[in-house]
Amino acid sequence: MRFWPGSRIIPGIRFAAEPKAVSFSHRTSVKRRFGRVLSVLVRKTAEESLGPAVEAPPGMGGRFERRRADIVSAAVPILNAQGFKGMTLTAVAEVIGLKATGVTYYFPRKEELAVACFESGIEVFHHLLDEAEKEASPALRVSRLIRLFIERDAAVRRGEVCPLASFSCIRALEGEHRSRVAEGYKAMFRRVRDLMAVEDGTGPGKRARTFRTLSLLEQLYWANTWLADYDIEDFPRIAERMTDVVLHGLAPSGQSYQPSVLQWRPGASETDGAKENFLRAATREINAHGYRGASVDRISASMNVTKGAFYHHIDAKDDLVASCFRRSFGIVRDAQRKVRGKGPDEWWRLTTAVSELVRFQLCDEGPLLRTSAVSSMPHEHQVEIVSLSYQNARQFAAMISDAIAEGSVTPVDPVIAAHLINAAINAASDARPWTVPVGADDPADYARPLFYGILLP
Repeated sequence: MRFWPGSRIIPGIRFAAEPKAVSFSHRTSVKRRFGRVLSVLVRKTAEESLGPAVEAPPGMGGRFERRRADIVSAAVPILNAQGFKGMTLTAVAEVIGLKATGVTYYFPRKEELAVACFESGIEVFHHLLDEAEKEASPALRVSRLIRLFIERDAAVRRGEVCPLASFSCIRALEGEHRSRVAEGYKAMFRRVRDLMAVEDGTGPGKRARTFRTLSLLEQLYWANTWLADYDIEDFPRIAERMTDVVLHGLAPSGQSYQPSVLQWRPGASETDGAKENFLRAATREINAHGYRGASVDRISASMNVTKGAFYHHIDAKDDLVASCFRRSFGIVRDAQRKVRGKGPDEWWRLTTAVSELVRFQLCDEGPLLRTSAVSSMPHEHQVEIVSLSYQNARQFAAMISDAIAEGSVTPVDPVIAAHLINAAINAASDARPWTVPVGADDPADYARPLFYGILLP
């Protein structure tokens, strides 16, 4: 079978007989019209299905799907590093040696590629859950999930599998694309939550398990950052120590939970209250829409001010996000300082600081900026932000070490425990939809499992 001289062989398109001889100009015109029609049909199919958008042409199923998988594998690291707004089809194409038009054949729009990235991560998580659900008890199921997640992270670092897409980037999607991925994420979330369910009803209730699932998922994904500090050979030991803290908490047997309510106003600024309001509004917008999705227009509109008023307080958007991070980390450090040298023991200091930070996440003055925003920031800011995050974690580790020494906290790995506490505090703002206006019990509902274990009734 022969094709027109110089024409591109389009997968899945076959001619019944050799075409009649035509002039070069006519052939070119026909090809261009045919190409436009095919492009429109492919794009229409993609938009109607919203994502793995184009079905494999006849006879091309295996090869077509492999190429799509290659593109998704190339796109995930870019999506994680640049966010949805920063990911371009051209950048993805360059990674695998294609032109941008080569990627659009499989994913006509960037939104469809992003959806495919998120759905690939959700599918991987479902495979992990398939294995975890085989265990007989909640403790074994949660333990298995942690171990499998850490094992997969090791495989990523060895270059054997593709990283998981950061689900925090879902916030940057809009409309039906966001709804589709959100529904998939909710199904995955419910399966994680059900790992903690006890058939006889003696375990934590649905609301409590929802809080704990928020915390556990954030702890798993934040581990992708701090695991880089360890050798891959140490990952099995780290999984065991992480599981120990998640399942059993920090409290020795019989230790009561009685944190105090501090008299403080985290984030308040006597010198520039207007700038503080800008930072609070920007934090909420970035948490909701991602670093690149939170535009200056959107932030200004949320405060009912002009862009000129915005730039009166903030020089540039990158500086704004860095300032939001500094504000958030400063609030964490402030809570740690407020309890220093006070109270009866280190246990009280640790539980009070954590409880107050959770309270801040749920109150009108909150929340803290999600650490997931750091991945899509310019590199010069990333170094500073990660350093500040580690400073807060080291302070929590020091508090845990002192508490272990005095016997008010059970012996655990203080560094790993500190990272888990940091991650859980960071995710606490996501508990807002499940809380009533903040009362005395709300922080305890979320924070107590950090100290008594995720399966606390």
